Amino acid sequence: MRILWIHQYFGTHKGWGSQRQYEFARRWVAAGHAVEVVCCPAYDASLAEAGGQVDGIRLHVSGAAYRPQMGFARRVLAFLRFMLDAVWHVTRHGRRYDVLIASSGPLTNLLPALWGRLVHRLPYVFEVLDVWPDAAVEAGVLKSRLLLWACLRLEALGYRRARRIVTCSTGMSARVYAKLAGTRCLPISASDEYRAYLASEGNLDARIATIAHGAGLEPQDRAACRRRLCDEHGWPEDVCIALYMGAMGISNAVGDVAEAMRLTAGDPRLVWVFAGSGREEGLLQEQLKRTRGAFLGRVEHERMREVCAAADINVVTFRHEPIFFENSPNKFFDGIAAGVPAVFNRSTWLEPWLKEYGCGIVCAGEQSGAEMAEALRGLAGDPERRLRMGQGARRLAEEVFSRDKLAEEYLEILRGVARESPRMGVEAIFLNANR
Repeated sequence: MRILWIHQYFGTHKGWGSQRQYEFARRWVAAGHAVEVVCCPAYDASLAEAGGQVDGIRLHVSGAAYRPQMGFARRVLAFLRFMLDAVWHVTRHGRRYDVLIASSGPLTNLLPALWGRLVHRLPYVFEVLDVWPDAAVEAGVLKSRLLLWACLRLEALGYRRARRIVTCSTGMSARVYAKLAGTRCLPISASDEYRAYLASEGNLDARIATIAHGAGLEPQDRAACRRRLCDEHGWPEDVCIALYMGAMGISNAVGDVAEAMRLTAGDPRLVWVFAGSGREEGLLQEQLKRTRGAFLGRVEHERMREVCAAADINVVTFRHEPIFFENSPNKFFDGIAAGVPAVFNRSTWLEPWLKEYGCGIVCAGEQSGAEMAEALRGLAGDPERRLRMGQGARRLAEEVFSRDKLAEEYLEILRGVARESPRMGVEAIFLNANR
């Protein structure tokens, strides 16, 4: 197959963002398929110097200047610039692909897909990484009624025209199903359709598939990683390392983390490590002055794997609005791949697996920062429990969220879309059916 992926935030191991698209795409290339990606170097500066290709994946790098710290207006301009570059690429080259994947957010990535369907009859898969515009509304970012109306219309059109819809969590799939069923109210999570889809375990609409970000299972020497990190900062190796990694923005409830830091500041068993960036990072840096820890800032993926392997606890936080129940955090999957248990500040769609594999604690009360502090203190004083939870985390990564397994499931969806397309020749259908 010839696959085009439109994803503004694509990144390789040299970047610091999500590895989902890169990890899946390189596996598809290894399986004999051609994969091209329209992207921008927002989370991976090396893309601008990659020479148009990385690990067999052909890159078309937009000049759109995007940074997570941008304000709303500048973000919109960056989204529009990337959209125009993608539309131009689809206009010129769309005829040579068998299937297109449009990853959202931002929602504007749907427009090149819709354009390709119109002018080249190119079928597309709508990959929902964030359910827009709901996430922007509940985070308080999208306030314009006119812009909200336009986003809702574009979203609805994108769902209707997509051959398949791929989400990252069961909650996102339920939300999409409720929208397709005609639910208009927010929060959609209170609707009968949403609840019915969850209860059916995803069997109500064959067009919707849940494929999580996935966990890489490459081996890692945790003891060596831990020694290096502790030596760098002068910590004894018997400390309990609480790690927060990734985005530090409005959606990430960093206030809960700061409160947990404040309440554990006097505990000599605990140190904090922060690896990431965002508009709210100053709150964490200020609190870090009053407790032991280190702020590493943005960290390339290879280095991040080492830092994660050195940690004892993976702290995962999101805002408390209902929609954030559905978030599929990359940091969680990176953590379980390294055998690190998680502490969440709120309820999550991942709770059934956290319970089954005994690899996480959910602090879902009204005082989540205080609950997190209590959980962290308990784990800091119980290394045997941390070990058991870490073993459960690794088993979860291997048995449920292996990237190899998920990449093959995704590829089968693409094969099905390509087979159904009137653009695909008989010979190509035969070849793909026997790969």
